[in-house]
Amino acid sequence: MEAFNEYVVTMEDHVVASRNDKEIESIGFEIKMLSKDLEATKREGKKDAEKIEALTEDWRRVHLENEALTSQMVAQRSRIAALEVKRDRDIRRASCIACRDIAAKYREFLESLKDRWESKKKKVSAEILLQEVTANIDLLAELKDGGLAVDAELARLKGMEGYCKDLVASTAMPDWSISKLDLPRVSDDSVDQVRGSSVPDDSVSS
Repeated sequence: MEAFNEYVVTMEDHVVASRNDKEIESIGFEIKMLSKDLEATKREGKKDAEKIEALTEDWRRVHLENEALTSQMVAQRSRIAALEVKRDRDIRRASCIACRDIAAKYREFLESLKDRWESKKKKVSAEILLQEVTANIDLLAELKDGGLAVDAELARLKGMEGYCKDLVASTAMPDWSISKLDLPRVSDDSVDQVRGSSVPDDSVSS
């Protein structure tokens, strides 16, 4: 009986030991599988870390490019503002020059009108005087035909008639038609200069 009991105990110990070996083998297998999963996870994590690092580097590069573009935009706006100020100043200067030029031409035009008027007055006066002398000559001629002694007066008036004719001939009659008047005009160069100075430089937009 004791031998049987010892055998039973021995078998129980063997079964327990066998069960423990299977459990240990199962645990070892699970550990190996977990290790593989861990290695795979590490590899995936490394890839993700590399992707994150690359994205971070791209973000830094884009950020620096944006800062550079912002600085260039601010500088460009400042340049455009300065060019607009210069353009407005050039337009005002060109306008003042054009106004002074027009005023000077109108003064010259008025002076030419004054000279024309003086010439007109001289010619009209000479024509009036000529008409009076001619009328007196005709009158004296008629009186002479009536037997009056008017030779001396007639000779004087004929001499004055020649003088008046010469005066009328020497007095140039100005042309008063609008097409002949020297009206002041704004030169095309002045207009082009004003227009050209008001156009911004194309290099600004480049």
